[in-house]
Amino acid sequence: MILMSKVVNFSMANPGPVRRFLPARDLSAEESRLLGLMREAARSHQEDLDAQDVDWGLSVQDALEHLITGRSDSTADYAGSAYYTALQIIIDHNASDSETLGSYSSPVTFFSALDEALSAAGVSADLLPHQYLYSGPPAEIGFYIPRPLDGSPEIGCWPLAKAGPAVEAYRAVVDRIDADLRYDLGELIKALEVWSSEWIEGRGAWWWAEDGAIFWSITG
Repeated sequence: MILMSKVVNFSMANPGPVRRFLPARDLSAEESRLLGLMREAARSHQEDLDAQDVDWGLSVQDALEHLITGRSDSTADYAGSAYYTALQIIIDHNASDSETLGSYSSPVTFFSALDEALSAAGVSADLLPHQYLYSGPPAEIGFYIPRPLDGSPEIGCWPLAKAGPAVEAYRAVVDRIDADLRYDLGELIKALEVWSSEWIEGRGAWWWAEDGAIFWSITG
C-alpha cells in the first residue's frame, strides 16, 4: 500500500487584489493580463488532470470562469476541488512566490496534534495553527465557495498581524513540546517569522497593505 503525502505551501498576498477577481469587474489592463495568465494556468492544470484520468465533473477552466463571474453553483459532486484549484490559481497570480513548509502523510492529523500540544503548553486558541491552515478562502469574498469533499486541495488565509504574536508564543513553549513535533514547529516558526518581519519592515512600500495575509495551500 502506497501512502500519499500532502504538501503544505504558503505565500504572502494582500486579500484586496485577490478579491478583485471574485468577481472580476472593471479590470485594469494589468488585471486583464493577469486574468489571461490565470486562464492559461487553469487550462494547463486541467490537462494534467485529464492525463491522470481525474474527473471532478467540472473543469478547472469552467470553475475559474464561474468564480470570476461571482458564482460557484455547480452541482457536480467534486466541484469543490475544481473551485478550490481555480481559486488557488487566482491567489497564486496575486501573491509572492510559493514556498513549501513541509510534506505530511496526514497534515490534518499532524496539526491537530500540534494544536493539542501548544494548547496544553498555554498557547491561546486564536494562535493555534490548524485553524489558519484550514480556514478556507478569505471571509471577505462575497459568495460561498464549496469545500472539496475529500479535503484536497485545501486553502487557508491568516492575517500577517497575527504571525508575530504566534512566533513569540510558539518560541516560548517549543522546549516543552514533544520531540516528535518540535522540528516541524521550528519550521513553522521560521516561516511565520520571515513573513512577519517582511510585513512589519515593509510598511509604506508600494506592496504593503494593512490586511496583508499568509495564504496556505495543501495539495496531494
